[in-house]
Amino acid sequence: MDAMVLKVQKWLNDTYGQDSRFNRITEDGKTGWGTIYGLRRALQIELGIQETSNSFGPTTYSLCPTIAQGSEGNLVYIVQGGLWCKGYSPGGFNGYYGNGTYAAVKALKTDAGFPTASGNMQRDFMRALLDMSAFTCLRQGSEAVRTIQQQLNYNYYDYYQICPCDGLYNRDMNKMLIYALQKELGIPKSSATGTWGPTTISKCKEKSFSIGNSSPIVKLIRYALVCNGFSVSTSSSTYDSTLDTILKNFSNSLMINKPTNQCNYTVIKSLLSSNGDTSRSALGCDTATKLTSVQIQTLKNNGYQYVGRYLTNTPNGTLDKCLTLTEINNILSSGLKLFLIFQESGNSAANFTNIIANKNGEKAFEAASSFGIIQNETIYFAVDFDPTEDVIRSNVVPYFRGILNSRAKKYKIGVYGTRNVCNILRSELNISNFFVSDASYGFSGNLGFTMPKEWSFDQFSTDISIGTGNGQVSIDKVAVSGKDNGVTKIVTPGINNFYNYLTSVFNLAMNYSKNDISKSNKLVLQFFRKKGGYGGDWFGTSVSNDASNIQWNLVAGEIDDDFCNLVKSTLDQDIPEFKDPSTDCYYDFEHLAATLQSNMHVFIDTENEGLDLFIDLYSGWMGDLTTFAKDIETGKPSNKSYQEYANERLFQPGTSFSMEDYIADIDGINLARSLLSNTSMKITDAFYNYFMNAENGETYSSTRTALWIIRTYGNYSAFKEQSDYLNQDVVPVSTFRLLLNKSSTISKDAYTAAHNAFNDYVRSCLQ
Repeated sequence: MDAMVLKVQKWLNDTYGQDSRFNRITEDGKTGWGTIYGLRRALQIELGIQETSNSFGPTTYSLCPTIAQGSEGNLVYIVQGGLWCKGYSPGGFNGYYGNGTYAAVKALKTDAGFPTASGNMQRDFMRALLDMSAFTCLRQGSEAVRTIQQQLNYNYYDYYQICPCDGLYNRDMNKMLIYALQKELGIPKSSATGTWGPTTISKCKEKSFSIGNSSPIVKLIRYALVCNGFSVSTSSSTYDSTLDTILKNFSNSLMINKPTNQCNYTVIKSLLSSNGDTSRSALGCDTATKLTSVQIQTLKNNGYQYVGRYLTNTPNGTLDKCLTLTEINNILSSGLKLFLIFQESGNSAANFTNIIANKNGEKAFEAASSFGIIQNETIYFAVDFDPTEDVIRSNVVPYFRGILNSRAKKYKIGVYGTRNVCNILRSELNISNFFVSDASYGFSGNLGFTMPKEWSFDQFSTDISIGTGNGQVSIDKVAVSGKDNGVTKIVTPGINNFYNYLTSVFNLAMNYSKNDISKSNKLVLQFFRKKGGYGGDWFGTSVSNDASNIQWNLVAGEIDDDFCNLVKSTLDQDIPEFKDPSTDCYYDFEHLAATLQSNMHVFIDTENEGLDLFIDLYSGWMGDLTTFAKDIETGKPSNKSYQEYANERLFQPGTSFSMEDYIADIDGINLARSLLSNTSMKITDAFYNYFMNAENGETYSSTRTALWIIRTYGNYSAFKEQSDYLNQDVVPVSTFRLLLNKSSTISKDAYTAAHNAFNDYVRSCLQ
């Protein structure tokens, strides 16, 4: 509590409390808007104004007299009261304009940028006095900005008003800079608005500065650079090479094309407004329109490379804006990149609560997952209004804390909002992916705030129509920084359905095994093996692969038929199909289960580990490569060599070694190593980490060959050494060849051609 502020408050209530034109104020000794409003109403009463208000409007301004040294009475009390609230001591509170009051007013004027002004109180300074703005540098402010504020006041206050000198680039300072520009452009004071109207834009477009030019506008450009966070001397009005370099850095930071050795309207507009030159080209756009193939082509024809689209519709809303899988496929197949927006409301503070955050986070996750969006991508959650700093901290920050605690955190969390919203969320929650709503240049959260350095997309112009006929579409223009590469591919959505099915099978296994994770993993694999015919009744035969149950039971372990029947009766559904995220092949998970469990199962005692290794190899890729050699022998046309035919047929449909076989074999090995190295790992987690988790920009399955070679052999040479050994017609290789091909007539040339084709493929994956 400040004793002198309390004294001012008591005086106001005692003097004007019975006047209906005055609202009594709280006597707490704290300067706040209540006390400032009281001082303004007191001044209006003294000026004879009958309809008083809390604002210092044009009538108050026009009637306000100069209060000079030697004056006394209530007007002096009001000046002294304002000084005490502002932090300046007039030496007392007595209604007499003596030396102390004169010195305090002079100090205020000096802080405002008028060091040689008198200590008398004119109306321009009275308006500045009866305000909450500061004229000393605040803790968050900078002296460099404060110096600019003082210079702007000194040279341009007559076009606007005395503005704060607190070291903060804010709304008032931004308006003052534009007023200053308007004055230098020759726009009359009566027409100046402090905003970018058509006259200001037209006259500014006529201005261009080259190295060596001098102009007061060049000094304003220097001011604006400092306000945007770029260090430059503000004492010169000359356009020099140093200034040009810094302007180039500024332009690059916003992806603006700046002319060589020049500064033009495009750069100036971006320095003094969030949206900049709205006629400039852009690589990105966003739209609420479900895009047809024709409209997508319109975007491409107009040079757009990125398009932002909405994940969901607003409940009970009338606009059908959400993505469809067909639209995603059309966008990506056209070569465009996609970025994702979540907005179901978000246009008022009431939409930002923890409860809504949890709901929205779950909705966004479900929508993105259903579309097969890999989890390295960013979802931009919208703050589509102009919250003050208080509302950002009280509502928006807790909301995003809730988003970060929802399942949406499996994706990168981004923000669509004003510069102030983005900067505060960066500071408070370490969010670093921003889609900035700069097109709303009149928002207080954009005026006077610097661009967040971590911006990905910058929406700078809205409601633009491009194209004609069926190709016409309404878009917003969006600058692209390159930080977010956008969605370029999706995982086939079926993989999510399969993962959920796999989880259901695992949960049944956990209950069946009394929560034994290792046993549950085996039960899950047994279920899928039986579905694919890779084991079962010792005296039956498999449904596929022409391999006996006895062989698979020996190399991969027995199958628990009771558990398999339990799964069948409980789930009673077809196993969901899914495509491999990398090859786009439909996945043969039954094959993977057989290879995986073979690699985990010990066939015979540890004294014969070498033979067990051979069994693992021949139950996987080596077995498929062996039968592939038979395909080469029996299918080779007379006009082709063995090697030509093997190179041509490797991994092709209709062969014994298709791409589906290969990926199941290699993935089986890789997943076996993960499960063997961590016996507490669930098969569901191993599947998710390998096929669906893309935290590093790609799934492990997309690097399966390199993963297999490096983890198993260390390098390609070691792999090839083993592969070459397995191509020798010696025991036990010859035994496995006979067992798998049921023939001893396959030529050495066919086996060698198959091995060479396979070796070359592996080497190509490592390059």
